[in-house]
Amino acid sequence: MFKKEEDFIENLNKIRRINTSFVIANKTIKTARNGKNYIEFSLTDKTGEITARMFPNRDAEEIYDDIEQKSIYNIMGNVDEFPRNSRNFSIKIDSFQKLAEDEYDLDDYTRTSLKDQNQLIREISTTIKEMKDPYLKDLLKAFFCDKEFAKQFYQSPSAKIHHHNYLGGLLEHTVGVLLICKTSCEIFPQLDQDLLYTGAILHDIGKLKSYDYDLVSIDISNEGKLLDHLFISCDMVNEKIRDNKLEIPEDRKIQLLHIMLSHHGDVQNGWGSPVSPQTPEAVALHHADNLDAKVKGIMQKR
Repeated sequence: MFKKEEDFIENLNKIRRINTSFVIANKTIKTARNGKNYIEFSLTDKTGEITARMFPNRDAEEIYDDIEQKSIYNIMGNVDEFPRNSRNFSIKIDSFQKLAEDEYDLDDYTRTSLKDQNQLIREISTTIKEMKDPYLKDLLKAFFCDKEFAKQFYQSPSAKIHHHNYLGGLLEHTVGVLLICKTSCEIFPQLDQDLLYTGAILHDIGKLKSYDYDLVSIDISNEGKLLDHLFISCDMVNEKIRDNKLEIPEDRKIQLLHIMLSHHGDVQNGWGSPVSPQTPEAVALHHADNLDAKVKGIMQKR
């Protein structure tokens, strides 16, 4: 059963009946106000993600156990909007059935960045070439001349749920942050451009190890759960310096690690930074990252 254009998630923008297919990316058992259990799903296709709920007449746990997460199912139900006129659409599922591989086109469910990947890659490579700081330039070259690293970096998602959560999302988000940082340097020419740009390019590299992903789904890895991508990113920088015997001055390295560790903002925000931004470059990177992530997150929900 191949998807029609009107049945892609980006087009589910009115109350109506549906009979189409999605990836079941996630499933959770929840309890309603009446005390009965129901199943909440995260459904995806190549255009986005939508929440769905099923209120079964029989045991929810039994149905839950039979559902294969990361598989493609045909879903019958209704698109609902709550509250009315909120543009917040979800699906109430009546029934579903797993599809065989010959019943769908995998391209309909593979979420990828819509940006020109070659253009994004050129933005990073040009930035590295134009850097004047030899230490930071050598560090970035050590990463991006590593073919395996570069391949993973260009393909990786940037998140599981909130923003840029699709193949190529990390590259798109990184360049978005980098461009915001470049604008910041035009407004504040006193900023250390090479330091800020290096932080922008490397701030999320730990996400290469923080997520397990394939063509249809993204999960947080065990390493990501236990260590978080901020720590992993800094560990990868230290490892690259050590393995390539890069002679970066200690104070320069500490400045870079600081802006990477603090890019989620003040510790009191509870967003994961182990230290609050304490330099102009750290403050600039935090707000650039937050702006790109938050704006994209809202746009993906439209």
